[in-house]
Amino acid sequence: MAQGGPRASRAVIGIVGSSGVGKTTLLERLLPSLEARGFAVGAAKHASHGFLADRPGKDSHRLYEAGARAVALISSEQVATFRRLEGSPPRGPALAEALAALPADLDIVLAEGFAWEPVPRFILVGPDEAARSEHLECGEVLGIVPMPPPLDAKPFISDATVEALADRIVETSNAMRGGCAVGADPQGAQEA
Repeated sequence: MAQGGPRASRAVIGIVGSSGVGKTTLLERLLPSLEARGFAVGAAKHASHGFLADRPGKDSHRLYEAGARAVALISSEQVATFRRLEGSPPRGPALAEALAALPADLDIVLAEGFAWEPVPRFILVGPDEAARSEHLECGEVLGIVPMPPPLDAKPFISDATVEALADRIVETSNAMRGGCAVGADPQGAQEA
């Protein structure tokens, strides 16, 4: 897979909401639904509390801690790059940094968090919660998704909700990417 940042035909759709409302759970359900429809889908997640991407004591972690600006770790199944960010904007890291790290051949990227970025988005709201102003400020709101109370401490999302959101993502993606569905013949689409 090629790497090197966003391409013009890549659709980026945001999933924003309060912590614990069910953003990751929704993405876990949307990703296979969109892949089953023929889309190559990636995800970008804002880790608001930071994260440890490698295990202390491992060779790659030791190289990063020794001051390498970037370390690429590769196996027969995965590749990961750890790179230092410099000069992040005051509101948080730029989504463009995450997009640049993803393969270029993705059709759709679902961006969890990044509420300050001007991308079309779904806003998830918990029971008795309204959409927060910071979630409404940037980017077109594709929908406000009321989340039901969690079951067994995990957010519950119905199959119907997942499929309706996937339909809206496909519609938005096709519009952003010039109106062609994945696998569609652009010539045939123009003749119709």
